[in-house]
Formats: sequence, C-alpha cells, structure tokens
Amino acid sequence: MSQKVGTRTADGISIKGTKEGLVVAIGEGSWPDLVDRLDDDLRRKAAFFHGAHAMVRVGTRELGTEELRQVQELLSANQMQMSGLVTSAKKTAEAATALDIPVARQSDDSWPLEAKPHHGGEFEEALFLKRTVRSGQTVQHPGDVTILGDVNPGGQVVAGGDVVIWGKLRGTVHAGAVGDDSCLVCAMVLAPTQLRIGNHIARSPEGEPRDPGVPETARVQGGGIIVEPWSTNRP
Repeated sequence: MSQKVGTRTADGISIKGTKEGLVVAIGEGSWPDLVDRLDDDLRRKAAFFHGAHAMVRVGTRELGTEELRQVQELLSANQMQMSGLVTSAKKTAEAATALDIPVARQSDDSWPLEAKPHHGGEFEEALFLKRTVRSGQTVQHPGDVTILGDVNPGGQVVAGGDVVIWGKLRGTVHAGAVGDDSCLVCAMVLAPTQLRIGNHIARSPEGEPRDPGVPETARVQGGGIIVEPWSTNRP
C-alpha cells in the first residue's frame, strides 16, 4: 500500500468526541495563534464536524466577550454550535453569561490539552451496522464503527474511533477523524480506495484489487500507516 503522510500538530488545541458531543479545549499560547489553529482544524475536518454541538474548555484563561464571540463565530462558520463553556476563571464565566452561553465550572485545571487515545470509555458508544455501504453512501459516527458487510468502491466510513469491517473494505475510510492517530482500521479484505487514520493518509496501489487472503489491520507507526495481519492484541 503506497503512503502519503501528513504530520501537522495543533499545539494548544484539542478536539475530541464524547457522548454529549465534541469537546474543544483551548490551552496555553497566543490567543490569535490559537484561534487561527482552531479555524484550520475545523476547516480541515468540516465534513466530520458538520452539525455538531461543541463544549469549549478554556481552563484558567481569562477571556472577554470579544474572544468568546470569535469562538462562537468560528464554530458557526463550520456549521457547528457552541453548547457551553467550561472555565475556572470568574471573568470568563461572566463574559459567557453576558452572551447567554451556558457555563460549567472546571474544577480540574490540569485537564490535558493533548489529544487522548479514545480507548477509555469517554467516547460515543460504538455504532454497529449490518449492511453493505454502497457507492455514494457515507457512514459517519463520533465513536467506533463496526460494519457487518462490505464497503464498496465509492462508499465512505468516517469515525472518531476505530473502524472494523467484517467484509471487504474497498471504499474510503477515515478512522480517528478528530485527529486520533492511535485508532485502527480492520477488515476481512483490506483494499480501500483511500485509508486515513488521524492525520495520516494511504492509498492502495493501482491495478488488480488487493486480496491478501487473511484479515488485516492498519495502524499508524513510525510516522506512517502500516498494514499487518489482524491480531486481537492492540499494539
């Protein structure tokens, strides 16, 4: 499988999926730079985030109404809605209240800002489908996705977590779509048109359809996507 890898990291910004929706954490750094990075992240993943509700966490950072409006406008421009703000700063809470943004107090200011692996129960419950994903169809879910059936060429699966295909994967798949490089893609026949895990991309070589004869797993290792025989033991 040929590989084309992207390795961009957004320092100070974390976006992850939960049962309640998306959580956007804005950490340390220059506010204009963080706003630019958030805008870039949202635009690059616009199709996945479309229509999502986002809870914004800002920790101890003191923000006024102008800064909070910037975040609201960025989310709105990407067809997202700011569902609330989590903060431990009184000034920020007051600014949010003035904008009618629901506020929750953040008691743990050490909450990590780096993207976490999703395998800890925090993410949306897994989606299980018993059908074939045909050309022109898209399956999109914030958590893990398992499909009992094939993903045909022209079909697409986008997941915040792992993707498991109990059949032939010949379409397009994106696991860890919120930027989680720890996710896996597993299939009985792993021959996708395009395979993405987090910020990494790989494509099957042109020519005859690939069929190794054994189930396989794709994961990120050493800055690229590798494919190996399917094992129940996670790396």
